[in-house]
Amino acid sequence: MAADSCASTGEKSGDTLKCPPYHCGRVSARVVLFELLCIGAEVLMIADGVCSEMQPTGREIIRGFQDEMKLAGLSPEILTGSTEENFPTVMTGVGTAAVGYFPGNFKAPVCCSEDLLVCVGKPAAGLDFLHRNAPIATYDMIRTLSRDKDVHELIPVGSHGLAWESRNTAALHHLSAAFDVPCELDLTQSGGPSSCVLAVMNAAAFKHHKAQLLLTPIGHLQQMA
Repeated sequence: MAADSCASTGEKSGDTLKCPPYHCGRVSARVVLFELLCIGAEVLMIADGVCSEMQPTGREIIRGFQDEMKLAGLSPEILTGSTEENFPTVMTGVGTAAVGYFPGNFKAPVCCSEDLLVCVGKPAAGLDFLHRNAPIATYDMIRTLSRDKDVHELIPVGSHGLAWESRNTAALHHLSAAFDVPCELDLTQSGGPSSCVLAVMNAAAFKHHKAQLLLTPIGHLQQMA
């Protein structure tokens, strides 16, 4: 199961990021879909808790959900949800949950010392993410990497940034993260709505995919000191 929240992103008076509420739906769906797809789950359903009236805000948020689901190759028919019709709202917001399942037995990822830490796409948040040509991770990139046994783990990057996700992932495997110096990317920048993905892979996988996918090496895993 995956969950996410998005608030203050729309056209209401209390919104900080001024943009069509359609984008609130798109990014909300993207976050939960990336979280499920990155661990190899198949998506069963998505629920949107729209904290706004149906007309016109909710309708546009739902349209954003539906378009993002189509982009991921999913039917909008697996979307359910609710809107706020009891009280007027001054800020756009939505809470999202998604449920997936594994068609076989779940195998926990195994990462090793000397595995590379690689950023898929580049971190972007706010208006930078909404830019039409933003170099973000795509569903096709995730599917390609998921099929490679030499790619050991995929982790969507959110507000904590690449460095935090790298250290957290390393610790789960009783390892530590060593970062490249200098590094091309700002490892503390928010990844926003899963604009990029942290991939843990061996050198052979990186060599195989680097010409076709937007990959940036940021470091490697090592034994704890």
